[in-house]
Amino acid sequence: MELFSWYNVLIILAVLLSIPKFFGSDDQNKKKHVVIFLILALTALVEWYGQYLRLSGQNNTIVYNIGYVLIGLSLKFYFFSQAFQDKKEKMLVLLLWTAFMVWSFSNFLFFQALGEFHHYSLAFGSFLLIALCFYFFFGIFFKNKYENQNLLAVPEFWIISFFMFFYACSFFYFISFSFFLDGMDLALVIQLNFLIRVLGCIMYLIMGLAFYAPLVFKSDPILISN
Repeated sequence: MELFSWYNVLIILAVLLSIPKFFGSDDQNKKKHVVIFLILALTALVEWYGQYLRLSGQNNTIVYNIGYVLIGLSLKFYFFSQAFQDKKEKMLVLLLWTAFMVWSFSNFLFFQALGEFHHYSLAFGSFLLIALCFYFFFGIFFKNKYENQNLLAVPEFWIISFFMFFYACSFFYFISFSFFLDGMDLALVIQLNFLIRVLGCIMYLIMGLAFYAPLVFKSDPILISN
């Protein structure tokens, strides 16, 4: 059985790429680095086990619902709580994560059984993460956060940028998932799924490499002279 798809191999590569820099991370970035490593490792495990169940003829949606939707998105919310420093910002993340959890359990109890893929919960969580991404960039452009740093040397800038890129592109795919099951051309569904996976691989590889940014780019702000 082909247990390791190209998608899973690239995610494992992202996990491996993230490991060496962990031992050289400063205290400021170490906790965020751990969260990213957990997200990558969890995603690789879910993809591997999901592939195993699929090839064995078993239902793998429970693995994706718990590992990818519930725990995976929760870890991304936790990453935002580490990226934000202000207490009000951390409370905002906690509030949005609570809303996501309440909706996820309500969705399970009243709308979608555990054996169905919880695309409603994934779409709602994606929407909340996009909102946090916009809030992050709002702080950069209007509150002058990181004004004394080169943004390209800030790991969370890269990670949150690709969070926004991936979830902005995939949000409508997730929210429209039920329509895919009602007569949409299968070839088109396969193409859309492949595109989402490619975008996901790019995001995970950036997450694995993001903490090398301070080594590649100067930490001083970029000054533009006339």
